[in-house]
Amino acid sequence: MVNQLDCDVLVIGGGVTGVAAATAAARQGAKVTLLESKPFVGGNATTGLCLHNYITKNGRQVVYGIAQEIVDRLIKRGGAVGHIPYGTFVHSVTPVDGELFRILATELLDEAGVTVLYGVNVVGADTDDEGNIDGVQVALKGGVRTIYAKRYVDASGDADVATFAGANYRKGESKTGKMQPVSMMLRFHGTDTKKIADAISVSEPAMAKRDDYPEPIPVYFNGSFSKWNDIILEKDIFPNEDHLVFFNTVWPNQINVNTSAMIGIDGTDPLSLSHATVKLTQKVSKIGDFLKEYVPGFENSYYIPAAFAGVRETRNIEGLYSITDEDVNAGRKFEDTIGQVCFPVDIHDPDTGQARFYQIGDDGAFDIPYRALVPKNLNNILVAGRCISVESSYVHGATRNMAPCLVMGESAGVAAALAAQQNVAMPDLDIPNLQKVLEEQGVFLGDRVFN
Repeated sequence: MVNQLDCDVLVIGGGVTGVAAATAAARQGAKVTLLESKPFVGGNATTGLCLHNYITKNGRQVVYGIAQEIVDRLIKRGGAVGHIPYGTFVHSVTPVDGELFRILATELLDEAGVTVLYGVNVVGADTDDEGNIDGVQVALKGGVRTIYAKRYVDASGDADVATFAGANYRKGESKTGKMQPVSMMLRFHGTDTKKIADAISVSEPAMAKRDDYPEPIPVYFNGSFSKWNDIILEKDIFPNEDHLVFFNTVWPNQINVNTSAMIGIDGTDPLSLSHATVKLTQKVSKIGDFLKEYVPGFENSYYIPAAFAGVRETRNIEGLYSITDEDVNAGRKFEDTIGQVCFPVDIHDPDTGQARFYQIGDDGAFDIPYRALVPKNLNNILVAGRCISVESSYVHGATRNMAPCLVMGESAGVAAALAAQQNVAMPDLDIPNLQKVLEEQGVFLGDRVFN
């Protein structure tokens, strides 16, 4: 009996990386199955986080393809406002509505003909002596099954399949092993976003216009709780003074709040991550009550915590090439590029949770080499997203963000489909041909300057 889930390309993980990978592979003509542990696709983008970042510090757009298609389609349904100049640690921001993103991600996969299987966890992988994965074991309703594919794309964020298959990896800071904290987003309804920005913003907000609203609205700004330090310490809202907070929205009366952090959590440990989910749900509720009581613009609102904790850092596989600190600092370009990263290195301190940003060198973007997606000693799998091959937590601070994850996902999906069709190993793929296909699909476009 043929397993209906067997396919040309098996994509593991339905976050933004996996959505782009599965959609791209299916559009290339491959039979694709996507596995997702949650009951929805879209990952962290469904929590209302911005799709950082499409445009370099110099105003040059470097992220296109499916990533730009998503923004264009969301604009038409009111779920995005485009790339909005901000002018602080980034040139521009790209806020989206999380729920509309989830709906659109579901539509993209269905339109492409992807078979999506929800509620699935990978529990093993069979690998032969030559480094070929021969089936992935998954736990799903009804028991444990094995799914076979010609090629695999590990978009799990944690490199689960590559690790089960024997790939080497690094994890956390090289000296301490500490990883960036996990966080939980908080979404408010019934807010006055302009009033909030006036009360708490420490910089000029990014302002955008909606066709269905008469005035420009603040869609992104960061702030500090310095005005309320005494209350925060008294009520044990945060462990430190001058705590930072980031806000984004595409609506005049809803806003997403990013300010929680829980340190010492290992996102690959189910007990640790479950504990974080319990504690963060309580923590953001406490933050929500504080905002409603003390910060203008929240007084008539209600809030909903995100359904899961967002993980910033776990494993990075050892690939045929590891992107280095120097590559980032020099804005290095590679002959085997499959896309670019232009969001600054974004480090949330493993001990305090406070965010720090470091600009990418040269023209503000560095290339993602195809080799960084290919695990050493494995032939028929690519990794894409935050688990690609990088030498340090510093590099990971740039590559883990959602816009480059969309780029990596699309490129990996196309590459896996081509390899399956041509019956070639992933390390042996014709890179110039891959780049040609990516260019034809709009992943690589000419420079587009934003003033």
